[in-house]
Amino acid sequence: MVNAYMVYRDRHVLTIKLKLEIFPVVGIVGPRQVGKTALPGQVGKSFDGDVRLFDLESDADLNQLGEDPEFTLSECNGLVILDEVQRLPELFPIFASMGG
Repeated sequence: MVNAYMVYRDRHVLTIKLKLEIFPVVGIVGPRQVGKTALPGQVGKSFDGDVRLFDLESDADLNQLGEDPEFTLSECNGLVILDEVQRLPELFPIFASMGG
């Protein structure tokens, strides 16, 4: 069932899932209020496997990742979603090293 306030973007979900088969990290950027939080949630719901969401507007998630981000991320299995990742710029070098 689709929430009246949430547009389900099948094509975008599929595109992200295809990108995740190729790249270890996929970023979603855009202006305010275009669905940058909702879209990863939709990807997570359609993902066949474990999904871990870190909402970096949450002090608990921000602190957990901020203490030892490499260890915390290494303990995650499956899909990891980081919402509001710009609040923890120390993560970006970690993502760069994931490329290989």
